[in-house]
Amino acid sequence: MSSNFNLYIEIKDGEPIGHPYLKSNLEEFNPNFLDPNAERKFCQFVRVPKPLPQKWDEIVLDNVEYKIIDGICYDVWTIRDLTSEERQERLDNLAASNPYSSWTVDEVNYDLIPPTPRPSEGSWEWDEATLNWIPYVESEEPETTE
Repeated sequence: MSSNFNLYIEIKDGEPIGHPYLKSNLEEFNPNFLDPNAERKFCQFVRVPKPLPQKWDEIVLDNVEYKIIDGICYDVWTIRDLTSEERQERLDNLAASNPYSSWTVDEVNYDLIPPTPRPSEGSWEWDEATLNWIPYVESEEPETTE
């Protein structure tokens, strides 16, 4: 995280322009680049990692913007809800990945739901033939003889 404090971006008319520079590169070019009387103005830049969506039906766009907040410039990511078409495509993909014909798609929580809830204790696997959970038994690998 300390490398964030080594980035600076040029400011023109109060807005960031271009992309961030390493402080060491700016100092090599102009040791006084932070002088308030300098022709070109720079401010500190802090990288913000791309966040993960918080809900299944939203997306974080790839185009990041640079915004100045309290005198420091940051990456600002746009998060938006999926369009109805994008949402339906994700639901269709989930339904297509459903390995069991008895399970249904939960469109609110983006999940596959069995006809009966999985027992909370122990290890279980779904048996589609009986439409029930059965205890999971790890199979032993057969010994091979050479």
